[in-house]
Amino acid sequence: MREKRKYIRFDIALKVAYIVQRGPKIEKFSITSDVSAQGMQLLTSDKLELGDKIDLKIFVPDALNPAHIKGVIVWSRESGAAGSHPYIAGIDFEKIEEDNKNTFLRFLCNLMYMGNKKEE
Repeated sequence: MREKRKYIRFDIALKVAYIVQRGPKIEKFSITSDVSAQGMQLLTSDKLELGDKIDLKIFVPDALNPAHIKGVIVWSRESGAAGSHPYIAGIDFEKIEEDNKNTFLRFLCNLMYMGNKKEE
């Protein structure tokens, strides 16, 4: 089976603050289960709805400020995990704020570089 994704995904847990742009605008915190330059999976306590717009702050290690990203939910389901994250959602990035774009993309490039070094 051929991979359809354009970007490499990294199985990494990053802290995320998010606000769903439907209903009350309450900031919640969660973690990623994988990340790419185009999107991510987010583990949540709430079931997010297909098409929901979401504002994200991804806390990149060693960065002074989180990356501010606007996204849309492209799929959502139960995660099968017990505990504080019973749901998982796929998010496509629509816009990465310019002041954070280099930091975020540099972080992903470093992950790719470190992954290649391990394979050598």
